Amino acid sequence: MWSGLPDQNLGSFFYPCLRSVDKSVIIYDTNTESILHTLTQHTRYVTSCAFAPSTPLLATGSMDKTVNIWQFDLETPCQARSMEDQVKFTEDWSEEDVSVWLCAQGLSDLVAIFKMNNIDGRELLNLTKESLADDLKIESLGLRSKVLRKIEELRTKVKTLSSGIPDEFLCPITRELMKDPVIASDGYSYEKEAMENWISKKKRTSPMTNLVLPSVVLTPNRTLKMAISRWLETHQK
Repeated sequence: MWSGLPDQNLGSFFYPCLRSVDKSVIIYDTNTESILHTLTQHTRYVTSCAFAPSTPLLATGSMDKTVNIWQFDLETPCQARSMEDQVKFTEDWSEEDVSVWLCAQGLSDLVAIFKMNNIDGRELLNLTKESLADDLKIESLGLRSKVLRKIEELRTKVKTLSSGIPDEFLCPITRELMKDPVIASDGYSYEKEAMENWISKKKRTSPMTNLVLPSVVLTPNRTLKMAISRWLETHQK
C-alpha cells in the first residue's frame, strides 16, 4: 500500500518506501529525492502503510502483528517518533497522546469525551467499566467493552516492554513469555496450548499471515525453549 502526504508546511510531497527485507520504512521527499526518515520499529516484515489525511501521522503494519503510529515533527524533518516507543511511559502521556492512541485504536469518536474529562495517560490506565459508564457517560455496552479490551492490551504491552523480554520469546497469540514453544507449519513459533486452542476453534489459518495452514502438526521448538530458559536464569535472579 502506498500513501503520499502533501506537507503544506514544508512545501513538499513525500512517500514511504517499504523495505520488507530489513523490516524498515523509508520516507523520502519526491522533490529533492532525499531521505527524511528511516523507521525501524517493526520486528517482522512491513506489509502496509498509510498517512492520515490531514495530520502528520503515519500508520505502518507488519507481520509482527502490530500497527505503529508515527508522529512527524514538521519543524524538524529528520525527527519521527513511534507511539510504540512511548508505550512504556504511558503514565506520562498527555491528553493529546491519549487522543492519538484512541485514533490508532479506531476509537476516534471518543476523543472529544476523553478531552472533556481531561483523560491523560495515568487516568487512562486507571479506567474501569464503572468509570466509563458513570463518569464518561459512555452508554454503549459494546463500546465500553471495546475500550476496556484496548486498555488491557495497552497495560499488557506496558508490562512487556518494561520487563525487557525479547519479542521472539513472546507467543504471537497471547503476547506472553512462552513456556512450551512449538513450531507451526507456517514457520512461526507459538505457545503450545495457545496454538492448540487456536486450531481447536477451527481456525485453520496462520495467526501471523492469515494464510491457510498446510498442516496442523506442531513441532516442539527445543532450541527456543532452551534460549528462554537461559534468559530466565540470567534475568530472574
